[in-house]
Amino acid sequence: MSFGDKVKNYFTTMTREEKIGYGLLAVILLVVYMIRQKFLSIPFERDEGAYAYYGKMLLDGKIPYKDFYEQKLPGVFYFFAFIITIFGSTVEGLHTGFIFVNLISIVFIYLAVKNFFSAYAGVISAATFAIVSLTPYLSGFTIQSEHGVALFTCIGLYLFSLTLRSDNKLIMFAFGLSMGMAFMTKTSGIFVAFAGGLITLIDAFFRKKGFKTIILSALIYTSGVVLVGLLFLMLMFSKGSYDDMVFWVYELPKYYVNKIPFEQGREYFKAMYQMITTNYKFFWYHAFLALPLFIFKSVEWRHKLIALVIFFFCFITIVPGYYFYGHYWIQVIPGLAFISGLTYHLITNTLSQTFKLKSPAIPYAYLALFAILVFNHLSSQKSYYYHPNYDRILKSVYGNNPFPESMEIAKFLNTKMKAGDQVAIVGSEPQIYIYTNSKAPTRHIFFSTIVANLPQHKDWQKEFVKDIETAKPKYFVFFNVPISLLVQPNTDQYVFNWSNKYVTENYKVIGVADMPDNAAPNYVWGDAVNTYKIMGPSYALVFERK
Repeated sequence: MSFGDKVKNYFTTMTREEKIGYGLLAVILLVVYMIRQKFLSIPFERDEGAYAYYGKMLLDGKIPYKDFYEQKLPGVFYFFAFIITIFGSTVEGLHTGFIFVNLISIVFIYLAVKNFFSAYAGVISAATFAIVSLTPYLSGFTIQSEHGVALFTCIGLYLFSLTLRSDNKLIMFAFGLSMGMAFMTKTSGIFVAFAGGLITLIDAFFRKKGFKTIILSALIYTSGVVLVGLLFLMLMFSKGSYDDMVFWVYELPKYYVNKIPFEQGREYFKAMYQMITTNYKFFWYHAFLALPLFIFKSVEWRHKLIALVIFFFCFITIVPGYYFYGHYWIQVIPGLAFISGLTYHLITNTLSQTFKLKSPAIPYAYLALFAILVFNHLSSQKSYYYHPNYDRILKSVYGNNPFPESMEIAKFLNTKMKAGDQVAIVGSEPQIYIYTNSKAPTRHIFFSTIVANLPQHKDWQKEFVKDIETAKPKYFVFFNVPISLLVQPNTDQYVFNWSNKYVTENYKVIGVADMPDNAAPNYVWGDAVNTYKIMGPSYALVFERK
């Protein structure tokens, strides 16, 4: 039978529920695409800019941990390089790429939950993933690396769902590969990789497989996870940056462990949870209903325990360090969507069995009510979804971070820069390198690292200075913004003393981005800067080499 015949046969043998499910999935994908199109030109925050820059440098032949410094595992560089290869390195291109990352994630979470429970449960999960992943305080409109973790988690869950019907060893191995990629994309992805192994064991135990079969399944899955890690380690070794990677990825993060006390972290969690769930409580509470409903016997314990493990370990990804940053929570969404589908399955099965109803009245009523609540949510947040004000959103989510201002500065620089011109930045705003399509004159694109209270920071300041003096960049941008500089107590001031002298002697001011409190930023370019008086406590100065 040809592939075309197989596809035709599949669609002709689909049940009514599956056909409706795919139809509703198509509607969800269309709505999400239309909404996300509205955010194509929204400025990046600094992490987005950094990841995009690393991906671009990788494609230019640069070596991770040698030509640019970062504390992330190498998978994230290659993930962004892949997106850039297909969609380009412009703001619009990268946002377009991540629209498809999101849409593909929605499709796979639908398929996973469909195989676990039912097509309608898959619709509930897909809708939950789609809407919650748009949450502003969760950085849903961004191109954060956590969207990659969510993608590989969803793909992995789908592959695992296939093993429920077949003990295909190749699918189990592919499941391990996908969860391994989640880990390599972001270190916290190790928790979803661990969850994959645990649910493999739970499934094998409840299906009463033999001891040897259980061990074999675990080994096949684990080999997939380990192989991904080994491939990236070998790749770094071949590039001569293995030791550098060990330092940046393993040694350096030790200084950040336990930096935030548990009590303070708990307050961070409460505050962030409140912000993230504001206007989205229905989707979170609906999913959480699965937990008390576990006592109902309408769904077998194997599926309930697997769903609980998936959610728990997706949630654990946000815990390390007790920072609980909004974009960390993107990793929770696959687990949240999964138990949301379980809530539907538990409620509809229990009602059908209790009242002995065989008609689709209960599922239809549930889907209709869920659709009404989703529509009500979209209507209540229409200004965000359909008429987004970029500056207002960025200031609401990121406070005084100069993310809108960075794009305006870059637009001004683009009117002056020529091919090969470079920009030095005092401040942690690497997104400017994406906006100007230029290369940083230093390996330290996060200025905050060289003014952090780390043993190596003095040496890094000297390295930064040497990089700048060697490159002699045509332009210099200084962010007098505390949250961008992020200078920690008891750090050396050498780099500031040097920059004041070096910039004064070699550069002239050609632009000001003034950021007064509780007011819109004011931009002054060209000769007008000579008579302009800065009003705000925070500002950025743009310099051109004399």
